[in-house]
Amino acid sequence: MAGSIKEIARLCGVSEGTVDRALNNRAGIKEETKQRILATAKKLNYQPNHLARCLATGCTKTIGVVCLDVCDSFFSSLINVIEKIAKEHGYFITLIISRSEVKTELEGIKYLADRKVDGIILFPIAKGNAYTEMLKGLGIPVVTIYNRISGDFDHIDVDCRNIMKNAVSFIKNKGYDTIAYLDVGKMYLDDNKNVYSFEERRRGYDEGIASEHMEPVVFNGYRENEILSFINNKAGKKAILCAYDRFAVMVLSTCRQNGLRVPEDIGIMGFNNMEVLEHIYPRIYSVDCNIAEIGKNAFMSLLEQMKGGKGKGDLYVPYTIAEGESL
Repeated sequence: MAGSIKEIARLCGVSEGTVDRALNNRAGIKEETKQRILATAKKLNYQPNHLARCLATGCTKTIGVVCLDVCDSFFSSLINVIEKIAKEHGYFITLIISRSEVKTELEGIKYLADRKVDGIILFPIAKGNAYTEMLKGLGIPVVTIYNRISGDFDHIDVDCRNIMKNAVSFIKNKGYDTIAYLDVGKMYLDDNKNVYSFEERRRGYDEGIASEHMEPVVFNGYRENEILSFINNKAGKKAILCAYDRFAVMVLSTCRQNGLRVPEDIGIMGFNNMEVLEHIYPRIYSVDCNIAEIGKNAFMSLLEQMKGGKGKGDLYVPYTIAEGESL
């Protein structure tokens, strides 16, 4: 059995407070006494009481991560980055998967708060004033990624709105006459859910089309017949800008099944630059959201707050366009 502080103190002929100072490398103890205590602790296989230490310091060295999904490589890659940098700073993560359900997200946040995590990195699906006040009332630092809640919490992401506006110009400069937008549709755009990221992407497309004096064409959700009709019947050189990569891959698959060529018959561009695109031909152009920088800045912002600082506020990390052969 592992020894206790009381047993170490008895064997070393010192007080329990002296043992505690030695084990936690605090001042007020002679080096000779400290080394004798540490040697005795090692001999007895002493294991610190994590719960007691947490209660004493008010720090659990654990952060919570509440994520929408781990099947999508964008989210799983972000979690991997956060876990790695958290570990480098002495923290472990507790992961909650909300599956884009508000109820599950709220239950997960309560679970984390009850277990006294030191901070939370949140991919929110809930929204509203009551939700904001609930999070503020926890007394725990919160940083958001992907969907923004309000200015009350640090938010780390790429500038989706500006990116999509620039993407329209990028595609037009390749000689396209019409640029359609494949949006996520009603199944995602629920009035009761936070879809800030998708809303910003759509606004960016609208602004880009207006700036380039082009005709807007929007598909609200993936409907194969509408996509095929656009490709086959719309005059001129045309492209489809997709709200995220999964839709871009679906468009490419539909084209192959119907004898259509990419980019000869239709250009395609996605968003997120998921890893599988490296193994698909033609390689689809996509927005690379710099996952490593998002994850790093999210944790560092949280760490700064956990240490009593102010964090980073709203921070947009730089993005790039991953080149391909689909335009």
